[in-house]
Amino acid sequence: MPPDGSSFTPLNLPPDFALPQCMEYFTLTAGPNTDLWRKPPNGDTSTAPIVFTSLRHPFVVAEVTVSADWEMEWDQGGLVIFAGAAPQAFTESALGVRRAGSGPPSAPCKWVKAGMEFSGGTVNASSVSATADGADWCLSPLGQTHATQMAQSLRIKLERIGHALWIFYQVPSVSPYGQTPGAVGSTWKKLREVTWFFYGVEDKFVHVGVYASRPTGLGRGGTMWDAMHGLSLDHSIATGSGSHDGLVVEFEDLEIF
Repeated sequence: MPPDGSSFTPLNLPPDFALPQCMEYFTLTAGPNTDLWRKPPNGDTSTAPIVFTSLRHPFVVAEVTVSADWEMEWDQGGLVIFAGAAPQAFTESALGVRRAGSGPPSAPCKWVKAGMEFSGGTVNASSVSATADGADWCLSPLGQTHATQMAQSLRIKLERIGHALWIFYQVPSVSPYGQTPGAVGSTWKKLREVTWFFYGVEDKFVHVGVYASRPTGLGRGGTMWDAMHGLSLDHSIATGSGSHDGLVVEFEDLEIF
């Protein structure tokens, strides 16, 4: 059964944003210059729209089907899980900036996001895992597509196995109906094992939800993008500059156990 929307916290969303009572279907809209990313030396970028719940029990598994009209480089959406402090909006402390006379910034939490991402003209199953030192990036191409012609969907699963977080994906066009449970299970493909994610983490400090982002404009690829477009990271975030509309990501059948 989908979780109750009242147990979720919105982040980087308009004040009038309201989740449905039942999280069976809802959407998030990500404007340009929004992302969840971590890269030295600037630290965190946490401007992506997110809704999450702080668990009161040991995490077991989370699943959701994600779809959108993917158009721009790095358009993405999917599941996200945090271990440590609850996620917060973009702040100076999130970037690792220390005010004069203040103490050192608090250690950032570790997190993993996994979902669908449009990159290089291809839709991909994607994942990013982040520690205090930075983040990596993993893509598994799902095939060439003209993303403006139709919505592309993917079902994502995060599962805890010991201290590890396993990431699986399933293409919804592989119909599970009329199949045995074993046959349905075989349609899941392994994307990644994050061996260290739950090590040393108390159950009460795990937060799970979904996110959407349209990073184009942040210069995630490096300083060359910023130089070409004449924008700094601080300017693009502060102004929300971008010439394109927001990305609307649809989420269906969210399950968290």
